[in-house]
Amino acid sequence: MNLNRRTFLLALGALGVARNVQAFTAEDPLPLERVVVSPWMANQVALTRGNLLFLGLPRYAKDKPTPSLARRETDGSLRPFPGNGWNEWQPGKDGRNAFVYLNSVHIFADDTVWCVDQGSLSAGVFSAKDAVPQPGAQKLVQLDANSGEILQILRFDERILPPGAQMNDLRFHGNALYITDSGLGGIIVHDMVSGKTLRRLSATPVVKASDKAPPAMLSGIKGSKTFHPPNSDMIEITADGNWLYWAAPTGPLYRVETRWLQSDLPDEDILPHVEQVYDNNFSGGCCMDSAGNVYFSETVTHNIRVLAPSGETRVIASDVRLLRPDGTFISADRQLYIPVKQPLAAQPGAAAHFAIYKLALPDQFQGLNLGGPITG
Repeated sequence: MNLNRRTFLLALGALGVARNVQAFTAEDPLPLERVVVSPWMANQVALTRGNLLFLGLPRYAKDKPTPSLARRETDGSLRPFPGNGWNEWQPGKDGRNAFVYLNSVHIFADDTVWCVDQGSLSAGVFSAKDAVPQPGAQKLVQLDANSGEILQILRFDERILPPGAQMNDLRFHGNALYITDSGLGGIIVHDMVSGKTLRRLSATPVVKASDKAPPAMLSGIKGSKTFHPPNSDMIEITADGNWLYWAAPTGPLYRVETRWLQSDLPDEDILPHVEQVYDNNFSGGCCMDSAGNVYFSETVTHNIRVLAPSGETRVIASDVRLLRPDGTFISADRQLYIPVKQPLAAQPGAAAHFAIYKLALPDQFQGLNLGGPITG
């Protein structure tokens, strides 16, 4: 069964189950402010330095159409972005030059918008045919944040994306682009100048989901007997570009110096340099600040937990509204934005709506020094 991570978390949240995790106490967590209410479920949020806000909107149900990418306008409304055919794809149509399934949206130093399009839908919801990417449908798309002009599209051949590979998220540093593969498990390294692309650590244990998730977590999910949690998924890079971090939703968090990933060494010679950093709770997403702190969006604890470089952790936000938070983003003015995939309470028969929250990051929190955004 070819369920992607987002579909798995939807089912997990609906069941209200969690793995047996250590109990933590949140002392004086920071207050949340609701900043956006979306008619579409958002798993990613990203902002330019001028506070143009974008939402990544994965297709998660047949009866809930989505434009895939939306921008908040000056009047506060959400508009499909860039509009036209990019937001109008439907199963059976050509997916080369349209958004099929956006799994990640991110903005870097140049304020352009980068999207990871997995190019296929979940076989657990859509047909088996729709779960296999059409040629060229799995892609990275860069857009102008103001005009919506498509600046470039990156596609990789089967040497980099063999059958079963599924691009998940991306980070930049300088000319180097790093992408996680949550399908087979792996890290893709692409040089934006030379065009050289490497597939690293493919299907090795360090890019696989942990087997510590108990069978009860999957109970009740259609096809759960053959389902496995997604592999390498969350990805972050330190502000100096020296260390790349990644994790599956189940954990653990790993890291390696980027010089090893960019080398011509075989994977077996890189693996000894990979370090296990932290055994995170089941998390839908994360982000990293310029001080090297990692913020985990814990799926069922209602917490945003910060992991400091020292190994200390703090719960920076704890709120019952944070049920299934996902891909967080630190804006230029040091606001932590948090999309939540659990719909807001509504009157019977009313359409579901979804919230995006934010909190202001202080310079320090419970003895930890906090940083600002990493823009690559």
